[in-house]
Amino acid sequence: MAETAKQLGQHWQAQRRQSSREAVDLPTRASRPGREPLPIRLVDISPLGLHARFQGGTFQRGEHLQIALPLIGEIRGQVMWGLKGCFGCKFPMPIDARTFLRLLAAIRECGEDWLD
Repeated sequence: MAETAKQLGQHWQAQRRQSSREAVDLPTRASRPGREPLPIRLVDISPLGLHARFQGGTFQRGEHLQIALPLIGEIRGQVMWGLKGCFGCKFPMPIDARTFLRLLAAIRECGEDWLD
């Protein structure tokens, strides 16, 4: 049976991604160099990067950000894609497996006001 365009697109996206992502729902912040932090909401995360939503504007491909994460603190990320209201970024160095598992546990335990 022939694959539909949607199935081919999903297969291609899965092949392109080097690491599976974990769905999360975490309010946090992203900072551009020399600017005030912006509130964002993490949608998913992997040891290699993340996807987040935010209100007001866009992040441009190639921009460098600092993103606040529980347990880790600030982590650098480079925007790989950005649309109005959401973006994806990669980390310059992967988060090691043990730290990533601890990070996921911390994210799932965090409340809405963990940054305060």
